[in-house]
Amino acid sequence: MSEPLFRSCCICRKRFKPHPRLGNRQRTCGRDERQKRRRCANSRNWRARNPEADDADYRRIRQRDRREYRRKYWATHPAAREKHAAYMRRWRAARVRDPYRDTAIKLPVINSYLQVTDVRDANRVIEVKVLSQNELSHVLHA
Repeated sequence: MSEPLFRSCCICRKRFKPHPRLGNRQRTCGRDERQKRRRCANSRNWRARNPEADDADYRRIRQRDRREYRRKYWATHPAAREKHAAYMRRWRAARVRDPYRDTAIKLPVINSYLQVTDVRDANRVIEVKVLSQNELSHVLHA
C-alpha cells in the first residue's frame, strides 16, 4: 500500500508533503516553531510518564552509573582511551584562549582591582574577585 502524498501537521493542521526520507515518521510541516512546540509537548509527555526522572536522587544515580560505565570502558578499551586522549589534546590545543581571561581592571571608586578569573561566552558566566593593592601586587609578581 502506498503512502499518502500529503499529511496534516499535528500542530497547525495544515497539509504538507512529507520529506521522502522521513515518510510516515514526519509529524509537523517542518517550520521551526512547529517543531519546537512538538518537541516541548513530547518532553512534557515524557516527564508526565516518568515523574521519577525529575528527582535529584534519580539524576545523581544516573550520573554515578554513567561515570562508572565510563571508568570500566576506558579500563577495558585502552586503544579507545588513547585515541580519545589524543583527540582531547588536539581539541584543547586548537581552542582559542579568551583574551579577557586573567586580566585586572582598575576600579577608581573603591580603589581596588577586579580580577577576571573565568569568562565563558556560551552562557555569559563571568567569575571575578575583588583584589586589594596588596593582593594585586602578589598576583602581578607571581
